[in-house]
Formats: sequence, structure tokens, C-alpha cells
Amino acid sequence: MNSINQLGVELTEKLAQLLAAKSQSVSLPIIKDQPIASDDLHAFCYALLDEGQLHNAETWAAHMTPSISSDSLLGQVIASLHNGNLLSPQFYPLLSQIEHQLIDWFCSIFQQQQGHFTAGSTYANLEALWHAREHNSHDTDVIYGSAATHYSVIKACQILGLKFQEIATDNHDRIDPVALEQACSQQVPIAIVLTIGTSACGEIDPLEQCVAISNHYHSWCHIDAAWGGALALLPEFQDLFSYVAKADSVSFDPHKALQQPKPCGILLYQRPLEPMLLADANYLTNHPLQTLPGSYGGELFLSLWLNIISNGIDDIRSNIRLRLQQADLFAAQLKEKTTWEIHISRTGIVCFQPPENVDLEELVVKGLFSRAKIADKMVYRTVFSSDKTQAKALTTALSCYF
Repeated sequence: MNSINQLGVELTEKLAQLLAAKSQSVSLPIIKDQPIASDDLHAFCYALLDEGQLHNAETWAAHMTPSISSDSLLGQVIASLHNGNLLSPQFYPLLSQIEHQLIDWFCSIFQQQQGHFTAGSTYANLEALWHAREHNSHDTDVIYGSAATHYSVIKACQILGLKFQEIATDNHDRIDPVALEQACSQQVPIAIVLTIGTSACGEIDPLEQCVAISNHYHSWCHIDAAWGGALALLPEFQDLFSYVAKADSVSFDPHKALQQPKPCGILLYQRPLEPMLLADANYLTNHPLQTLPGSYGGELFLSLWLNIISNGIDDIRSNIRLRLQQADLFAAQLKEKTTWEIHISRTGIVCFQPPENVDLEELVVKGLFSRAKIADKMVYRTVFSSDKTQAKALTTALSCYF
């Protein structure tokens, strides 16, 4: 264990000590002219910290909100203490070097040319479609995507004055290449949005055919890999990600699948980012680029960098594989013990549908599972986003329903 690991562990242990005492029921402090009593403030802070501990439970599998490593926690503290603004990178050479090092690394992984950090794929999807609109050479305002396309894409279309059109999918919400080809032949879109890791069941659109269709019609191809992008780190998935190199833009959220604190997202491009021609920011040394983020600093990436540097990429790969193995194990246990309909994706999400007389709402409320819709059918959803989530613990919690 190196000194950085030790600092992170000590910080985590200190928080654990604070939480050792059972948190009491508290009320939200009232904002007023005078400060709140120290004991009341401490009690509320302890309760707030305790509230977030559900992500560290063996049975937490409701959403893409992972437990945070001690190194990443330390990185977040350092980023807050540093508080540099990289719109003026000349003042923060070390922080700027870290940013460029990470961007270069991600570009090599996803086979893209340019990129920058974002607060998450909601912002990245908006910016990517903004660039798609600016580079559009077709007489159209249409964006194509599946019914499982993340809602942020529809939101982005509304903001940009574009029209989102759903393309038919298969039974697991993967876009149908034949339907996509037919739609493109009738009206060429500004962009086609594909997904690596749909929100509901973690599925992956057929990239080979769909990217080829996008390239054939000279439409911008954006890949939303917010959840499934972590697979790009694994050699066994390189065939899948070879098609990403032909996309115009890719978004990925380490705060979902690499156990990082929010905000930590990245947007990568195949073409250079252009300066904002109409922007007059003469108080800045560097002319602002055509990106959404304004002021930002290490809060977007320092936790990730410290985690990688302290533990190495092999450790991150091991954590990803552990999550996928637990997902496989959970699906196998369900198949062994039940006749329920089960679907497992390659990205670590297991969906299942028990008989109608089985109500798991009590477990949903506790954060074990969530509800989702796949091809208009409601299912229970199990998200293996944390390396602490254990298949055996989830199966045990379900056993009384078998």
C-alpha cells in the first residue's frame, strides 16, 4: 500500500468512526440569520453521511450509483482544496497536465482524436448533437435513435430545435438496423444516436451495421456509452469497440461504471474542437472552444486520476470483471432457483420478471432493485455498478419469494 492509498484509507476510516454511532432522526435545519447549534449541525451531518452508506451495501443494486474508493474520495478532497479554474490553465500547470494526460489516454482507448471532461453524459449528449447540427449538410432537422435512447437525447433535441424520431427495436430494446436503413433511405438524419449500455437493461446496439449506415449517409454518429463504456478497458471487448473508432463522438461516465464520485464524464470527438467565433472573452488567455462547460477544475477528473495512478489500470480492470462476474452469478442463481424470465446484458445489468402475484416493492424501496420497462414490458432491474454488490446477498434477500 503506497502513501496515497494509506491517506485514502485513513480518510475512509475516519468517516466510518463518525458513523459508528447510530444516527438519530433529524430535521432539515432552517436557514436563518443566526447559525444553528453545533450539536444539531453535527447530528444532521452524521445523518447525511449515513444516508449515503447504502451504496456500500452488499445488496445495493438499484441504480448506477457505485460505492466510491478511498483514493477517489481523497482525490475529491484535493480537488476542492485546489479549486483551480482551467479556463486559465497557465496558473495551474500540474492540474492541466493531469487533464491532458487523461484525455490522451481515453482517446487512445476509444480511438478518438479530441475530447474534454463534462459533468456527465446528459451534457455530453447535448454538446455532441450541437456539433452535429453545426456540421450538418443535409436539409433536415431529424435525429434518429431507439426507444431506449437516454432521455437526455430527447431533452437535447428540444433545446436545439431538433426532432427526435424513434427507430424500431428488438425485444431487448436494441435498435433494428433494417428499420434504421429504411428510415435513412426515406429521410437522411442530422445524426444517429447509438447506445452502449441502455439504461433499463444495459444492452448494446448493433454497432457494426448501424455505424456503417451512419457513415454511408454521411450522418453524424454519436455513441452514448455512459454506462457500457467501461468495457473498453477490457481486452476481451476490443472487437466491439473497434466500431467506435468510426463514430464522430462518444460519451462515457466514469461516475457510473468506474466507481468515481460525481461529476465525472467525458466527451470524445474524431474532429478538432473549434473556437467560438462570436465569443469575446478577452479576459482569458485562451479563446474559449465550442464546448458546454464553462469554469471547471479538478472536480471533474482528479479523483479518477488519483485512483488510476495509485492502483494501476489492472486494478480497475479487475473491479470491472468482478462486477460482471457477480452479475453472471446472480443470473445463474435465479435460473437455478426459479422459472422467472431473466435477461442478462454484457454490461452488468440483470433484469427479471417474476409471476404477477410476486410483489418485490419492499426490496425496491430498500435499494436492492429498481423497476424498468423493456420493449413496453415492466421488469425488475439489478445494476451491478459497485464491486461491493454480492450476488449471494441479493439471492438470499429474494429467497422467500421463490
